[in-house]
Amino acid sequence: MSKRANGEGSISRHVKKRANGDEVVRWMVRVTDPASGRRRSAYFAKKSDAEAALRRMATRAEDGRVVLGNAATLRSWVDEWLPERAGRRRRESTVRAYAYRLRTYVLPSIGGLRLRELTPLEVEDLAHELTRRGLSRSTVKGSLVALAACLSDAKRGRLIDSNPAAGIEVPEQARRTADVVPPTVEQVQAVIAATTGTDLEALVLLLATTGARIGEVLAAQWSDVDLKHGVWLVGRTITLSVAGKATLGSRTKTGDGRRVALTVEAVSALRRQRRAVGTLRLAAGPLWDEHDLLFPSAVGTPQHSQNVRKAFRPIAVATGWPGSFHLFRHFVASVGLSSLPTTVVAKQLGHRRASLTTDVYGHLLADDSAQVAALVSRLVYREVESS
Repeated sequence: MSKRANGEGSISRHVKKRANGDEVVRWMVRVTDPASGRRRSAYFAKKSDAEAALRRMATRAEDGRVVLGNAATLRSWVDEWLPERAGRRRRESTVRAYAYRLRTYVLPSIGGLRLRELTPLEVEDLAHELTRRGLSRSTVKGSLVALAACLSDAKRGRLIDSNPAAGIEVPEQARRTADVVPPTVEQVQAVIAATTGTDLEALVLLLATTGARIGEVLAAQWSDVDLKHGVWLVGRTITLSVAGKATLGSRTKTGDGRRVALTVEAVSALRRQRRAVGTLRLAAGPLWDEHDLLFPSAVGTPQHSQNVRKAFRPIAVATGWPGSFHLFRHFVASVGLSSLPTTVVAKQLGHRRASLTTDVYGHLLADDSAQVAALVSRLVYREVESS
């Protein structure tokens, strides 16, 4: 073995016998990464190639750069990253979403590439391939976000010099999902009437009058609600564990809390809901698991949104409700944008930026623009006729 000075690495000769008895000689280069302290290895068929690689690796080490990009494939890195690192700075529900996107859309295409072989061009090609398959814009974007998060940790671990997925845009040709048509006032009234006096009354009223997400409503605690002054501090959401179990998160989807005013009707319904929760607590007895929730399960634990949607489905069918709970959010957005500044509506919905509200509900603003144009037209032509 040819050893170098400390930090410069080494070259060693390895002999491997094949099944037929032939010997294969390989030259292994090993250099210590100065930042992580980990030994990086690479193999070569010729000693001259190994010596050239050692010089390059030593130079990179002196410059403080990654000595040798990880030779592992993207698939093997993902298999390591998901269980060991992805959840350190992310919610379990986010990790589950990343895992699905990576394994469904990313790895089948580029999972066999080595990390050090990935370039922005390969990622860009992936985005165009997903687009050609007819996947929606949101699906393509979600896949790129998951890949960028995965490779960001690879960069932080000095496995690669840069993140090739950073800044890759979704192709313009990507299919856009159709604009959601918000429910009418009459449709909302019909659902509220149908749920009055049921277990879903307070939940539906809270959704229909605040525009909150279903996960935020199911995670609401009595300590968050001031019924005397009609205020709800939205500060968390329901999240799903890797196993799919509903758990109480520590923050909202965007990470920001917000104060939401409650209508008189919502406050009255919540007072009745508090009595209903007390009845559930007594019925459960020692099985009760206290979480201080407004809408707990029969034993006090957080509810899975799918179970609540299942209970709501017969009412939706009977009243002709055209979608899911999320349509209440669209309803509140349409009402707000018809007469209030976008910044006010964004704050109500829990969007970090007003631009996000415009991106999601911009089609509603277009309808308002038509109304404004009609008003201006009537005013202008009235003035012309009277002059």
